[in-house]
Amino acid sequence: MRKRITRRLCVPLGAMLTLTVSGCAVSSSASVHPSSMKMTIGYTAIGAAYSDLYICQDKGIFKKNGLDVEITLLNSSSQLVAALVSDSVQVGVGATTATAAGAMNLKGVDLRYVALPINRYYMEMWGRKSVKPGDGLKGKKIGLSSPGSLGDAAVDALIKKYGWSDGDVEKVFLKSTPAEVSALENGAVDSIVTQPPTGTKTRQKGFKKVMDFTSLPAAANAYTVKSDYLSTNRKAVAAFIKSETECLAMLHNDREAALASIMKHSGVDDRKLAEYSYDFFSPLWARNPRVDPKLVEDAFSVTADKGIGTMPDDTRGFIDNSYVDKLRDSGYIDSLSRHDAKGE
Repeated sequence: MRKRITRRLCVPLGAMLTLTVSGCAVSSSASVHPSSMKMTIGYTAIGAAYSDLYICQDKGIFKKNGLDVEITLLNSSSQLVAALVSDSVQVGVGATTATAAGAMNLKGVDLRYVALPINRYYMEMWGRKSVKPGDGLKGKKIGLSSPGSLGDAAVDALIKKYGWSDGDVEKVFLKSTPAEVSALENGAVDSIVTQPPTGTKTRQKGFKKVMDFTSLPAAANAYTVKSDYLSTNRKAVAAFIKSETECLAMLHNDREAALASIMKHSGVDDRKLAEYSYDFFSPLWARNPRVDPKLVEDAFSVTADKGIGTMPDDTRGFIDNSYVDKLRDSGYIDSLSRHDAKGE
């Protein structure tokens, strides 16, 4: 199988997909997917949260399981559904609040969540030394990448936790994580919300970690496919889920391999930053990436509450845990926990 490289994919939204706060629905007819072991996996931000993908690619796990995979960086969470709809990617991973918007608004597009490697908001807030957590955030400008991103959802969850109104903090959307860092450095915002190691880099310029969001549960980084793709590519999806469980185990079992992948793909050459990122995510990476129905329901509910679509009667129909459950019931997932990094 030929080697496939990572690239950044920009999917034109335009007429193909428009998800607005008014809940405008855009029709898209289901496409036919020929059975194939080739797939493109789209992810939505640079950072160590996607180390499962990085290490799967670097260690040849996809290839070992019969897949020819290309991992592709999308420009933002808002493009995740668009990429799935256009068949630019076959598997998408990112904030469930973003895909929930598409699931509720796009006629003829039936999405399925097939794996959940992290079930917490894995974001951090970095900012000026004067910024304090809790009520100290009121009135502050918080830099975020885009509406519907995991950072945006994390701030919403924080607002809900404290019982604040939306006006108690000012969200500033800056389109990309690098733009967030620039805005913090030039004083346009008081703090930013990012995943390690991006925000962590700002401590070198005198900024501090204000807080993290890991105490808040969320369907973060849910792997998503279209149901028509799933129906004709079950062998490929099964191989992907097997690879995913193997790579999650590898993250826990082989710190050095994980650090190498983080440094290669997250744009950091400072080992200490990579180690910080690994130590941050290590408690968060699942060993069993089963999708939690309650967290999916919460993502749909939060999205519907914003007026972006109508809440489905039962969101469990968007979940397919059969692939993960088969690996669990066979004892495969437990066996990975007993293996060391060499699989001995």
